[in-house]
Amino acid sequence: MQDWLPIIATVIGALAAFGVWAYVSRQRLYVRAQELERTLEARTTELESARIQLQRLSTEDPLTAVANHEQFLEFLEREWRRARRDGLPLTLIFIDIDHFRAYNREFGRKAGDEVLKHVGRALAAVVGRPGDLVARYHRDEFALVLASTDGPGAFNISEHVRECIELLKMPSAKDAPSSVVTASVATATAVPQRESAWEELDLIKAARHALREARATGGNRVLRANLGMAGPPELVTR
Repeated sequence: MQDWLPIIATVIGALAAFGVWAYVSRQRLYVRAQELERTLEARTTELESARIQLQRLSTEDPLTAVANHEQFLEFLEREWRRARRDGLPLTLIFIDIDHFRAYNREFGRKAGDEVLKHVGRALAAVVGRPGDLVARYHRDEFALVLASTDGPGAFNISEHVRECIELLKMPSAKDAPSSVVTASVATATAVPQRESAWEELDLIKAARHALREARATGGNRVLRANLGMAGPPELVTR
């Protein structure tokens, strides 16, 4: 029996060493697994952030941080279909900064960009409902899409928009009739009908026609285009 004692001791020692090695290896594997999990979570977060950033860049105007032109068109088309399905009014408001070219000539494009940023923020503050949209339509023009908003309500919002821009009290160009930056505002409201041939582009045409009239008659005012389903839009003032 004594002859077996060294062998047994050796085996026990080997098993103990193996146990220690196995425990250490298991701990190392656990630590490594934790590190890999944290790395995977970090990479997943980075990829999600990159995806959100890419999506934001594809739908957002980089200067003013409101929706861009493409997002505006997609949103308006979707809301037009919804309004036609549900029989609800849909309003489109266009805003054009008065005498903006003169402002850029006098103060420079960088100052003009600051004006656009301030106007974008002011519009975003006015339009707070999740179902509405603020977009930069083109250069110094902005657009609002307001779901379930009738004509009188749209005119009130348009007037509020005009006042908010004027109350920013940004100094205007010397050639401008007002001492502060102002805007021309036009609104068009329609209740799309299933049997009508009118589309959302007709709403754009009506609002932009009213916007041209607002600019031509001196600016810093609101004009409303009545988009009738049976005839051409009619320009009205309150």
